[in-house]
Amino acid sequence: MRLPTLLLPLLLGAALAAPAPASVQPGQTWTLSATTFDGEVLSTALRLTAAPPTPTAPGTYRADRGSLLLDATADTLIALDLKDAREGGLGLACALRLSTLGQPGATGVLASGPLSDLPAALERALAVLDVTRTPQEQADAARELRLGQCTLTLAPTP
Repeated sequence: MRLPTLLLPLLLGAALAAPAPASVQPGQTWTLSATTFDGEVLSTALRLTAAPPTPTAPGTYRADRGSLLLDATADTLIALDLKDAREGGLGLACALRLSTLGQPGATGVLASGPLSDLPAALERALAVLDVTRTPQEQADAARELRLGQCTLTLAPTP
């Protein structure tokens, strides 16, 4: 299934041409920890492939369970875990401000649901990041839109 490739233009447009910050590199493993709007606590690991992003998709890092989509121009990083959703389960999309990546206590907005609902939920999550300025505003707006919270942390190198 080619869903991440199909979602890319819809979600991020042409702004992905900006280079990745030094903290995101091929071969890394990132841990997505999340709490859905309903209070379900989830954790998953996204293992990035060793291949760097291609020139046609410079902000797309492929992972074993989905992708990491980086847009330095918009200051966003989206971690997509679509593996379970492809089999009828829950898809996860954690949208964060790229500038907060790695900062203690930095949280993003979680969109979750079946594949058919995920693009619209992710659009709402990105809108929350766009209009909020403080962590409290972000949490309040996410809750109002029935979205969860998430963090993305770099796993230690073995």
